[in-house]
Amino acid sequence: MPSLLHILLLIIAICPLCRLQQRSVNNLNHRFVTWMNSLFYIPNDRNLRVRKEYRMLSDTERRDYNRAILLLKNDRTVSPNKYDALASLHHLNSANGAHGGPGFLGWHRVYLVLFENALREKVPNITIPYWDSTMDSDLPDPRRSIIWSPLFLGNGNGPVMNGPFRRWSTPYGPLRRDIGADRRLMTRQDVQNVFSRRWLWEITNPSARDEYNIELLHNHVHVWVGEQMSRIESSSYDPAFFAHHAFIDCLWEEFRQRQRQQGINPARDYPRIVGDQNHQPLVSMGLGRLLVIDGINDFFTRQIFRYERRPTCVRGSNTCGSPYLRCNWSTQTCLPLIMSNRGTQTTRRVVQNRRQPWWRRFVNQRQTFFG
Repeated sequence: MPSLLHILLLIIAICPLCRLQQRSVNNLNHRFVTWMNSLFYIPNDRNLRVRKEYRMLSDTERRDYNRAILLLKNDRTVSPNKYDALASLHHLNSANGAHGGPGFLGWHRVYLVLFENALREKVPNITIPYWDSTMDSDLPDPRRSIIWSPLFLGNGNGPVMNGPFRRWSTPYGPLRRDIGADRRLMTRQDVQNVFSRRWLWEITNPSARDEYNIELLHNHVHVWVGEQMSRIESSSYDPAFFAHHAFIDCLWEEFRQRQRQQGINPARDYPRIVGDQNHQPLVSMGLGRLLVIDGINDFFTRQIFRYERRPTCVRGSNTCGSPYLRCNWSTQTCLPLIMSNRGTQTTRRVVQNRRQPWWRRFVNQRQTFFG
């Protein structure tokens, strides 16, 4: 018997993207809505897509992923281009329930699937890699991690001038970063703190304590990368956004697996206290005809994708199964290779800035920073 979510997705494949969506984002043209419709589909392939850590991709897989993003960026059949059109969903009214509540995780899970489906139009069989920033945080200077080299995301200071996304333009100016200038990356202790909880309400707004709040911990990374990534309305225009959110989704899936081991059904674990009304379970998610509650359905990881486990040391080797990671056997953890000091810029001291949560300041603000 097909699940409710399965039926909803089938309806979406036949019906218009939704009048709900058109009312809320009526500045989008018909061509965009038609294309968005095509991204809501159930894969025919019974083999789940496998999302790997960015540095665990083979060189060919990494080049294909980066190439798919560039092809989306250069496809102007949807205005201004397909990448920017998708990025805009993160700050239009379609994202009213994307932040500041328990719907945060489910909304971004659906968003990642849409982005992945769009990439697969350009390069079949690619998947979004996740960026495990806890490995970078273990470095003496995370700014020197190979993730900020031309092989991966490109330079992390100032305008992005090398790597696959060099000289990118965005609606908020040239793509820029300011890594390490503010906040911090997630740590292994952060992950353990999250995994020490049992229920979704314990790790999400509005009820979670700061040390267990996965949305707050994710916010720190946005601000640590800086510039476009530090603001909600511009963050998705940096490809680092999708690798970061894939990691948050990866952690959430591991949290859900732990729930099952404790006899908790994660597909029924939606908090009663949600704060903002856009996080009520039967409210439209803003993406297609899906409801907020659909974001916690098991459908996604049973029929679309799964995560390869986070990198671990390979016994009898100095690596972690990747030429870009090495094993620190004293702690039995994986560390990224680091770049030399040549060409790197010195940033100001990292500041642990405890700003007011962004959703309390959202109304009538043109720029919304991750709180």
